[in-house]
Amino acid sequence: MKLFTFLPLEDIALLMSKQRQDESRRPAQHILAKEIVELAHGAAEAKKAETAHKEAFSHGTNTFALGTLRNALSSVKGSEDTEAEPMSEREQELLAYKQAYAASSTAQAISGSTPERPKNEHDNVVTLPITLLKAGSFPHVLHAAGLAASKSEGHRLIAKRGAYVIVPNSGTPDNPTVLRWATIEPGMAVDPNHFLVDWEALVLRSGKSKIQIVRVVTEKQFEAEGLTCPGWDEIKAKSAEDVEAQQ
Repeated sequence: MKLFTFLPLEDIALLMSKQRQDESRRPAQHILAKEIVELAHGAAEAKKAETAHKEAFSHGTNTFALGTLRNALSSVKGSEDTEAEPMSEREQELLAYKQAYAASSTAQAISGSTPERPKNEHDNVVTLPITLLKAGSFPHVLHAAGLAASKSEGHRLIAKRGAYVIVPNSGTPDNPTVLRWATIEPGMAVDPNHFLVDWEALVLRSGKSKIQIVRVVTEKQFEAEGLTCPGWDEIKAKSAEDVEAQQ
């Protein structure tokens, strides 16, 4: 917090005291995520990241709330965003300072170190065509969703047991909407279709906390919405080759 935020030391001390009282609620991680994203991408994206981080880990790191997924998907389908509360003068001054810092080479280096992102994301949701979901295609899905820099990196992530997917209907009778993560097993032709939640979405995770919700649509809808993703041109080319071979 001291190295990567501009929070006053007394605020950090209070936050860490709150963290020690109940570490499972992860208050320091939520604030740290917000501050880092704000430096790299601005205040609006930081607020979205903070909300998503709190929702995703509201039941601990081993589970994911079904309500989080449904809320994210509903936002893509056209629900109206709530208006942000006006900032105080001090907050505006601090934001201006952060924006100036974000324009520096140091901040650009931070923001430029992540894998390529799909050019179709809406808040924390990425849309992919169902064409991509086939047995053994998880490395490609991880790449297309922006969680791996390439398909090869997706393979390595799975081989190291660092890739996870939410299991549908994995809640308990007491908490049916609190779903559990499963490791994507290496060396197996696992079919992503088996992990669709509500028949329309995958929830993927890379490492301990990098989560991506994937909305799945038909190929026709994907192209009608003018969407794309890493590797999409390759997928279309291969599909065309398969059609020619069948003819």
